[in-house]
Parts: sequence; structure tokens; C-alpha cells
Amino acid sequence: MTDTTLSHTAVTGPNSAVNRTQEEKSFAKAILTKEMPTYRQAYSDRTAWLMSCAAELAYVKFNPLLPNEKLQAVFNKQVDEYLEGEKKKILTLLLDSFSYDAKDQEKILISDLGTIRLKLIKTFDVADTQAFIAVTDQFAVLSFRGTESNKPNDIKSDLKAMQVKCITGGMVHSGFSEAFDAVSEQVQTALNEANITEKPLFITGHSLGGALATIAAKRLTHKSGIAGCYTFGSPRVGDTNWVTGLRTPVYRVVNAVDSVTMMPPGGEVIACASKLFSLIPFLQPFSELIQEKFGGYLHSGDMRYLTNCEKGDFEKVKLLSSVSWLYRIMGMMKNKFGASKVLKDHSMVNYRTKLSIIARKRNLD
Repeated sequence: MTDTTLSHTAVTGPNSAVNRTQEEKSFAKAILTKEMPTYRQAYSDRTAWLMSCAAELAYVKFNPLLPNEKLQAVFNKQVDEYLEGEKKKILTLLLDSFSYDAKDQEKILISDLGTIRLKLIKTFDVADTQAFIAVTDQFAVLSFRGTESNKPNDIKSDLKAMQVKCITGGMVHSGFSEAFDAVSEQVQTALNEANITEKPLFITGHSLGGALATIAAKRLTHKSGIAGCYTFGSPRVGDTNWVTGLRTPVYRVVNAVDSVTMMPPGGEVIACASKLFSLIPFLQPFSELIQEKFGGYLHSGDMRYLTNCEKGDFEKVKLLSSVSWLYRIMGMMKNKFGASKVLKDHSMVNYRTKLSIIARKRNLD
């Protein structure tokens, strides 16, 4: 488990996302023989690993590249009418590089969910917000997809950091709120169906998906209760008042120097910036503005910190209850982490791999 490079020979399909190797498959089988806690107020290593698998599987492209056949036909017609020769050939090659069969991808999702004993109930794809619901005999899981670098709307949601009033109280990140609003009605309707209402619900997601999961944990209702929300590499979502009104237990897993978890800047950073602006005459008008629009961001829930592992030796990973932002900044400075290290630490694969080692050591070794 020390090598983060996964085999390309998938057990469940050519584009399988989790449990590709025989070692991972054996681990999944062993850990799942133990009964999962389904409704409790405490963090669980096994549940964290299972939710990390679900969060990673949300990236399987079960949604079509274009939202419907009508739009696809219009697009094809425009290409035929306005492009020809070499330009059309280049565009066709470019599109082929991004193309995939959504139905085949959904089959992969179903197969991979099967390796962790989850059954797919429904997928969602609304205005570039994707999620799925899956169930076991004991509980249901709602998993949100995170930021995709080739999706402008995802990046726009991340960057739209001005706070707006939330219907549940407090101020919330406007981009994350809008992305959740797009799919919330469909998700709530699905949660009200008979085969889901009797099961406690876990909510999960990575990156942008973690932010959406946190909002969902506050806004959604569920007959059998929301057992917990596990997020991975999640940015901040709301202000102090918003966080105070969050009743669902949220477990926020942070990996080493994953810088996404430090965004948007916390309230103390914005307060310092606002103070500095107030001291410079021509920047004084911006002092109150940035405090009003961007101030007060606070992380929600209980932090679980996955320590840095030198040379990628994940067997040495430790899980800490909480560390300060200063601890993390000092670690970055001490180890001179570059951009590539920061990106790797945000990888959902690395989150899942480390959590599987923690779960194995505490439950099987």
C-alpha cells in the first residue's frame, strides 16, 4: 500500500475507480465483514474509508458529455455547417479525446459500488452538479462530485466566493450554494422514496463535492436521520452563524498540505487584510467591502488530519484529531513543498489510500 500508482488492469472494468488491485479487493472484503456503525455521533475509521470510496466514485462520468440528444444534434449540425476540412478534423479529434459512453460509465459505477456492497439507486446531473444515491441493507449514501478541471462551471462555483444569506441562517458561499440549489429538489425527492426513507443517511464528497455535502447536511431532511457527513479536501462553506446552525455531525478529513482546505481565507485572514486596507487611504473603501462580502468564513465539523508521508510511504500515515493552520503552514515551509505536492495531497486517490491503511491498522492488523 506504499505505492500510490494504481494498476491499469482493473478488476471491475477498464475505467474502474476503486479497488483495482487484488490487495485492495481483499482489504475491502475483509473490512466489510465487520458491521458498519450506521447512526452514531462518533468518527469511524471504517466509515471514513467507505465514504472515501463513495466520494471517489462520484467522479465516474455517468452523466453524458452533452445533456440531451437534441443539443447533441444541434451541435453536430453547427459543426457540419460552419467547419470543414482540417478545422473540422481537428475539432473531431479533440472531441474524441474527451468523449465517453455515459451508459458504460454507469455500468462501471454500479460494478465498483458492488465491491463496497453498495447498490446504485439514482444518479443526478443538473447544471453541472453531479451526485448519486446508493444503499446497503443498513444505510444510504449520498455522494457529490467535486471540481472537474475541464468544467468551467465547476471552477466558477469555486471562485464565486462572495457570501450570501442562507435560508437556514447565516451566510454561505454563493457559488457552492447555487451549485447545490441546482440539484437539491431532485435529491430531496429521491430521499423521500420508500426504499430510502427507512435507512439512515450518510453524505459525502471531495473538494467542491465536500462543500456541497456540507450544505446538504444542513439543508436536506431525511426521515431516518442524517447519520453523518464525511468530507475530503473540502473548502470553507459558511460563516460562524451558518456553522452554528449545522446539527449533523460533520467529519472533515484533511490530507497533509492540501491547500484547498484553506480556501476561502478564514475570517481572521480577511480581518487582517481589512485592517491593512483601512490604513492605506486609497484602499480604505475596500476595507469594509471585503469584510462584508468575504469575512467570517469558518470551517464546520470535526477535523481529522492525515499526516505527511515522506517519499510516498503511506504506511507511516497517522490520523490526528486536529491541527492548527499554523502547524500546517510551518510544515509546508519546513518541507518546502512545491505545487505538485499540494496537488497530490488534494488527490482523492491519496485520501482513500491513506484512510484504507488507517482502517486496516486499527481493525485488521
